[in-house]
Amino acid sequence: MNPPDVGTTERTYTIEEYERLPDEDGYRTELVEGKLVREQLPGPEHGWSTLKLAARILQHVEANHLGLALAETGFVLADDPPTIRGPDIAFIARENLPEGGLPRGYWRIPPDLAVEIVSPSNTRAEIREKVLEYLAAGARLVWVVEPRTRSVTVYRSRTDVRVLKAPETLGGGDLLPGFALPLAELFASPEFPED
Repeated sequence: MNPPDVGTTERTYTIEEYERLPDEDGYRTELVEGKLVREQLPGPEHGWSTLKLAARILQHVEANHLGLALAETGFVLADDPPTIRGPDIAFIARENLPEGGLPRGYWRIPPDLAVEIVSPSNTRAEIREKVLEYLAAGARLVWVVEPRTRSVTVYRSRTDVRVLKAPETLGGGDLLPGFALPLAELFASPEFPED
């Protein structure tokens, strides 16, 4: 069973079939309403923004014993039609962590926080679809980070939406109490040593 080229398949897959697919170098795959959706791996700008934000979230979550921070992890958002999404960064609050440790396969609970870092290859419609799926599955907060516009769109629901831009600060609200990251810091360019 080989995944298709970039795009969406016609064939439908079950969650179990998706779990058995081989990893393919150079692509990222999600299961959306039973169809495979393949994207090219993101570039350096995406990777830099993801790492900076993930590191800050992880540091805050661990220091305050808030739950579990994750990166590039699959979550089953729906069984029928089967949908598995992998946010760039996710957080599960301590009170929502299932007993027994990390699951085999994919999480069968929604992330409390899902973070999507927008790549140049993403369309607004694709990102909007992901946001709505996270919220419908029970995510309490979704952040859409756009490095190109140096902004973060914060979704608490379909109608409670706020766009933040530097010099504003991204806060964690009641989900990540005390978390604060100035957007100017998040979007600062990496520094390279001069010879």
